[in-house]
Amino acid sequence: MNRTATAPQPETTPSRPRLFPREGSDLGKLTSDLAIRASFHARLKSGNRFVVAFYRLGLLPLLGAGRSILLIITKGRVSAKPRFFPVGYHRIGGDLHVFSTWGKRSNWYKNLLANPDDVSVQVGFRRVPVRVEVLDDPAEATRVLRRFIAESPARARQLIGWDPNLDRVETADFSRMLHSVMIARFLKR
Repeated sequence: MNRTATAPQPETTPSRPRLFPREGSDLGKLTSDLAIRASFHARLKSGNRFVVAFYRLGLLPLLGAGRSILLIITKGRVSAKPRFFPVGYHRIGGDLHVFSTWGKRSNWYKNLLANPDDVSVQVGFRRVPVRVEVLDDPAEATRVLRRFIAESPARARQLIGWDPNLDRVETADFSRMLHSVMIARFLKR
């Protein structure tokens, strides 16, 4: 009997789905490495005041920042003053979605809880009042992630490490992402 070595199995098989976000992807780095996460958030915190100022002056929207960054405008939970938070967003199924690694600890979310009727977003030059839905239901969050992958495969590759040659939405495991990333949907009021 001739014995041959068995070939290594591909990483993705129906019995072995890949976990998302993948290591090395943007969200993978932020959710798995505390040093990278702390450094990233420190850079954001120091630069956010400039981003807000340039966005509100109309300079960043002129440069196309409105295609990837929106401003969340809330009423401060302590100060009652307007608070501006620049965040990356994704348009999925026509609605605006934010994937937040800070989750429910983020200041914009805490302000939203204190004043849910006083929230708006500015995308480019347009500012609209919104209501926010946090996708706590894993089935709904998974449906949104699958649609995100279908509508924006290049962004899905960068953000979560999606590879259309290896991955299938039917077998993808988003449990790691659903545990470590809050998905919020912004709907026009």
